[in-house]
Amino acid sequence: MKSRLFAALALAVGLALACLPMPLLAADPPVSLLMQVSGSVEHSRDGTTWKPVTRNKYLFAGDIIRTGADGSAKLVDQASNTAQSISANSQIEVAGAALRVVAGKLSVPEPASGDLVAGLGNRFAEAQRYTAVRRSVQKDVQAIKLRVVQQITLSATYPELAWQSFGRQYSYVATIDGVVHPVPGADDEMVRFRVPDLSPGHHVFSVAVLDGGQKIAESDKDGGIVWLSAAEDKVLADQIARIRAINPKDDFSVANQLDEKGVIVAAMDLYRKYFDENKDDNEMRPLLIRAYNELKLIDLKQREAQVYNDRLPAN
Repeated sequence: MKSRLFAALALAVGLALACLPMPLLAADPPVSLLMQVSGSVEHSRDGTTWKPVTRNKYLFAGDIIRTGADGSAKLVDQASNTAQSISANSQIEVAGAALRVVAGKLSVPEPASGDLVAGLGNRFAEAQRYTAVRRSVQKDVQAIKLRVVQQITLSATYPELAWQSFGRQYSYVATIDGVVHPVPGADDEMVRFRVPDLSPGHHVFSVAVLDGGQKIAESDKDGGIVWLSAAEDKVLADQIARIRAINPKDDFSVANQLDEKGVIVAAMDLYRKYFDENKDDNEMRPLLIRAYNELKLIDLKQREAQVYNDRLPAN
């Protein structure tokens, strides 16, 4: 009797779990970055349907690239940060974590200029944890819970903090190293605050939510700011300039570089711009979802995760 009851209970639990939104199987990180595309360059996932490539594109295992008589491009290996040139009339397949020449010619690897794929693999793998869509929960305005980024890098060039907004009716106070900064409310999903210049190094901040001038909530934990010195800020600017010199419109690689350095708000802004302009590039969307998660922008994270899942190819 007990065994039948246990079996029935296990079945019921299994059915209940099956009805819950579960995280998707983690996708492998991209293997290569296709860049400096010129002339006729096409991409395919099945070797039958081909689409022209006119911008930088991250390639995954199974992707195929071919060039026409006037076509050329470069492939940057994600793991080794080396580059190889694709000649005209070539076909290259991403076979697992390697590149296979089906036809034509691929040059020998050489060091890639600029940190185009710096840290990408690890962040992409981590980002898969945040792509599951959770069931929405009715918000209780009497129990506002505010979280802030655990650590963020800021500078004179990139001075913005961001946290979740609870509506225009609320204002905020950001306290940095004991110094209080009033911040107005926002109609948008996030509140932005331009941090005044700080001394280079580590700083501690917290945020309180005000209603009619009265504090009703505060961040559950303090956040950390790493403020870059002028010299460090210039090093970052030079790194970004090298990326822009390769391709002035390569917002994604710039976002990746900022993300690698912990400049999360600026990285988020460029990720958002990139996906607004390239809505079909769904595979890389987890990096934007991860940025939202780092910044504790829960509503935006959930919305972007829904977009990601809705655009996944059917099995």
